[in-house]
Amino acid sequence: MKRALKKLVFVEPKSTHLHVYSKVCIPRLGSVLLGTIMRAKGYDVRVYIEDIHDLDMAEVLSADLVAISAITSTAPQSYRLADKVRETGAIAVMGGTHTSFLPEEGMQHADFIVRGEGEFAFQELVDAIQRGEGFDRIQNLTYRTSDGALANNAERPKIPNLDVNPIPDYHLIEGWKPGGVISVATSRGCPFSCTFCSVPGMYGHAFRTHSIDRVLQELQSHKGNMYTFFADDIFTANKKRCKELLRGMISRDLTPQWGAQVRTETVDDPELLQMMRDSNCFNVYVGFESINPRTLKLFQKKQDLAKIERSIERFHAHKIRIHGMFVVGSDEDDLETLDATATFARKHDIDSIQFMILTPIPGSPDWDTLYAKGDKYVINKNWSFYDGHHCVHQPRRMSPYELQTGAIKAMEKFYSWGGIFQKLAKRDVYYATIRYWGKKMLREWWKDDENKEYVEWLRGQLYGESAGAGDLGLVRTVGVPALLLQEKIGQLLQRFLGELGVTVVPLAEAAMENASAAMENATAAARQTVDCMITPIVKRAEQGREDVYARLAAVTEGLQAQWERLPKVAFPLVDGQGPVFEPYAKIGLLVTRNLDAIRTAYKSAGVAEGLWEAA
Repeated sequence: MKRALKKLVFVEPKSTHLHVYSKVCIPRLGSVLLGTIMRAKGYDVRVYIEDIHDLDMAEVLSADLVAISAITSTAPQSYRLADKVRETGAIAVMGGTHTSFLPEEGMQHADFIVRGEGEFAFQELVDAIQRGEGFDRIQNLTYRTSDGALANNAERPKIPNLDVNPIPDYHLIEGWKPGGVISVATSRGCPFSCTFCSVPGMYGHAFRTHSIDRVLQELQSHKGNMYTFFADDIFTANKKRCKELLRGMISRDLTPQWGAQVRTETVDDPELLQMMRDSNCFNVYVGFESINPRTLKLFQKKQDLAKIERSIERFHAHKIRIHGMFVVGSDEDDLETLDATATFARKHDIDSIQFMILTPIPGSPDWDTLYAKGDKYVINKNWSFYDGHHCVHQPRRMSPYELQTGAIKAMEKFYSWGGIFQKLAKRDVYYATIRYWGKKMLREWWKDDENKEYVEWLRGQLYGESAGAGDLGLVRTVGVPALLLQEKIGQLLQRFLGELGVTVVPLAEAAMENASAAMENATAAARQTVDCMITPIVKRAEQGREDVYARLAAVTEGLQAQWERLPKVAFPLVDGQGPVFEPYAKIGLLVTRNLDAIRTAYKSAGVAEGLWEAA
């Protein structure tokens, strides 16, 4: 592919995240940085960040090459744009976290994928297109060979000294006006290993930095803007370096209101806290993640509730506001966790919050454990719902429908009139307004047709099997294959049904091996004594138990064939995750519509069977 390239357009698609700061765009830096590099090489460059300015499609499609960034939730719209670009005969190049980890998917829409850090790979790619050769030597590049096969070139070492990159020129961004909000990245990489995060997979664990002088120079170029967001993964990861930067900001009078992502242990250094205040730190974005100790352990988050409470107290003591970030819906969370988290945030007067529903995004450890190893956790593969505000996985202690509605309702509890008046009573008009925006944003979320359809779909997944069950009182006796009742999960099921006042009748699968007359008698008896039958669905054989599950699958198939007119409820057997609440809930809904009673029965059965401790 040899082409003369003159005009390059870079696009950051519109964010889909539900966020109280959505009204104030904090632009990502990848596209504007690449645009700055390529303009310096003599190209005609345009940069579109859709959160700032809508795309001018005539302008975009007039380019020789269009570079499109994609995070997981914006991947569908990024792909649609790439398709349009290629239809016009221009070259579509994609980058960003999503296609970095799923390049084969991205190549269904793009001509090239630049994986990971793209500054050098992108320059080399443009040069190679101009020459019409040399793609095989470009590290971090995915492309098609001359015979149409996909080639994923080797990974490029991470950039050790970030000062090789220029200061991003915001004037390249269509619609950008000086005086507002800007982003400054002083480092890349995160030394921590939170299971839901893709940052280490994208930028590595090594903490790589710009020099202090380079950062101060960039701040000087932005002097006069209202607010600076330090776009580091952990701004205070190196406390000594952070103090040096803050000291330089104070001495050079480069102290706009600023904010950054930090961890709770930041407050353990009193000198650092005071310097943050003296340099005009307005707010911090703190990944509290959870108030549930079991969830924090599951996330590999090295903090506890006492550390969280201490950080809130000390940040507030230094007049630094807090945006608390929580991840809800782990295998250790239940509905009570969601409500308790909102109560905790109100009690400690965290200034603003966001509840992100646990989402297995490509590049995160959760992707490997919750998604790539099978469909046992995944309930939806539409990337546009992978925004942290739609439940796309099967939690263990609640149904996806309950997690979805519970997370939104928990945010509504925080962003309520009570929360607004809480700030007004302290004469904090700014955060009273932020909380009002949050309340309005959530109201709009419920009104959105796509969101309404999604919630209704989740509800249908939970209530669907019981919707046509008729009178609930009719289901008082349930038939279960005797072989299943010999297994731990079957014993839990029997105990659970007993808690709801339901009689469990073991279905004698051995009857299938008898004469047809005996089979007919067994079938007739079952129809007279059983209101419905539970049919196990074997999704995955437990290691070392293949024979048992194979026999159970055969038994189930035989029972279904013989008792086809008997009402049935599917019951998936999922290994490796432990008992999952939703299948029990679906069965319980045949008996009662009271989900609280069903959940109580489930918990009691689990305690009785020794599967978990009493609350």
